[in-house]
Amino acid sequence: MAVLFDTSVLLLALQPNAKPPLDPSTDKPLDQAKQRVEYLIKTLSKAKTKVIIPSPVLSELLVGAGTAGPQYIQELQKTPFRVSPFDTRAAIECADAMANHGTKGRSAETRAKVKFDRQIVAIAKVERVEAIYSDDDHIHKLGAQVGLKVVRTFELELDPDEAQHKLPLVPRVEPDEGEMPPPVVIAAVEQRVAENGGSAEPPRRKNPDAPEGGGVERR
Repeated sequence: MAVLFDTSVLLLALQPNAKPPLDPSTDKPLDQAKQRVEYLIKTLSKAKTKVIIPSPVLSELLVGAGTAGPQYIQELQKTPFRVSPFDTRAAIECADAMANHGTKGRSAETRAKVKFDRQIVAIAKVERVEAIYSDDDHIHKLGAQVGLKVVRTFELELDPDEAQHKLPLVPRVEPDEGEMPPPVVIAAVEQRVAENGGSAEPPRRKNPDAPEGGGVERR
């Protein structure tokens, strides 16, 4: 079993200050985007699911990595990642998709992106992944054309254990002096008064050691 990460999702996993995608429900940056991807990777690792990194994605990642490049490469050599090349099979898959769907675009730059994204989707097809994780609208379109599921970051779950640890503590509210007790307390006192013949005090009982006809009572 395998899945594939596009550049947008991979950056959230590797880059501390990666820009989060927009949350479609608020049109604002997605809350805890990095934590969502980290929990996804943790879940995939437990399930022994491979995370495929296409070589074009690795290239795009390293272009903007600067001095962090060697560290990124080292991280991607660990489980569950595996870099997959754009090889002969992927080239055939890509050519077939372009022949069927074309590379239409309004500019040479747009056509270049279409070809780049086609390579990513072609690698996903060759690797037979169950899903592509991407926030790129064009990857979603191309994935749908070839029958691949594409998942956005806002659809990912947060770690329930982490969420539980971050639950706010509810402060204990002490009643103000003179404040009426809760109704259940009032009812209990009234019941005791009725049972004790008009007194809220518990019934007294005789000291069995005291002499008859008097003696000291004890509570």
